[in-house]
Amino acid sequence: MVGVKARRRVGAPNLLALVAILGTACLLHLIGAPVSLAAPTTDTYTPSPTPAVAVATQDTWSTESPQPGPNADVQPTPESKVDDLEPGKPPPPADHGTTSNSPPTPSAATTVATKPQADLGAPVLLGHSVQGRAIRGVELGDGPRWFAVIGGIHQGNEANSTVLAHLLLDYFRNNPAEIPAGVGLAFLPDVNPDGAVAGTRENANGVDLNRNWDVGWRPDSYGPSGLVPGGGGTRPFSEPETRALARYLVDRPVVAAIFLHSKGGLVVPGSGSGSAELATAIARATQYTHLTGWTAYPLSGQASKFLVKQGIHVAIVELSTYTDPDFTRNLRGLRAALAWAQELPEPSGFQPVADAEFSDACASLLGTYRARLASPLCLW
Repeated sequence: MVGVKARRRVGAPNLLALVAILGTACLLHLIGAPVSLAAPTTDTYTPSPTPAVAVATQDTWSTESPQPGPNADVQPTPESKVDDLEPGKPPPPADHGTTSNSPPTPSAATTVATKPQADLGAPVLLGHSVQGRAIRGVELGDGPRWFAVIGGIHQGNEANSTVLAHLLLDYFRNNPAEIPAGVGLAFLPDVNPDGAVAGTRENANGVDLNRNWDVGWRPDSYGPSGLVPGGGGTRPFSEPETRALARYLVDRPVVAAIFLHSKGGLVVPGSGSGSAELATAIARATQYTHLTGWTAYPLSGQASKFLVKQGIHVAIVELSTYTDPDFTRNLRGLRAALAWAQELPEPSGFQPVADAEFSDACASLLGTYRARLASPLCLW
């Protein structure tokens, strides 16, 4: 009897557990839940799928910087000043044709590796204006035949000459192989920065910087509007902009120069056969009218006449309008001018424009040609 009672005590809990399980199963069946008596396992758990999200990834092969949008303003404007002149940027790179899901091909990598870099050039500081603004330029190439492109000697309605000089500078920075061997390019986009800020033809002293040079100088000058009292300055080279430009062009030395003006659609040579050949080459390439001389109004104290005396060939280019920089035409013209300059002999015998030479100009006004006596009275 003892053994039977023990067995009953052991079996009773099992019976109660079975009743509980069956009751739970019935309840789950009534509410529609699936019933499984198998032990749960963690291996069969599968998370619900999530929607795919496209994530932009960086092309690790690309060495290019982010590019401006299609409406970005990347062109110089008439308000551009040489004070703001900084190394240029290469043109926008070609699309590599790769995405985040397709690795770049070896040909794309080769394209990036072999892409020519822009020649930022060597910045130069010529001097400072009446109001203290820097007069800057950029030199490309290494000469020895240096060719200068000069814009903005007249600002105001001729400000597109500065725009053109900037555009040409940017082009040759990005295409340095087009500069002929043995030729260096010096771009001086704005040699009248005070006039650029004020929007005037003259500098801050009211002086026409192309009437202030020591050849045929007069205190009063002429321009498109007629007589300009005091337009020539108080004496030759009285203006710091003129002195800075003269020293740079002669000391470099420069063998030829283009002065950009507007308007007229003309090319006018400086005196001498070399200047005539230069102007002819530019006129043929640009299809501007080729004049042998300027007759619209009297000219005095011109840069071109002074520079020709220093052995520098000069051509004056007048753009077609006061607004359009005529970039395509003048790119052809500059290419032709550089090809012509490549045939020039290497410069020799240039003498720096010393302070004494500027003092001589002042001395002639004081009735003596002895610079040592004049220099204490001449402040340039």
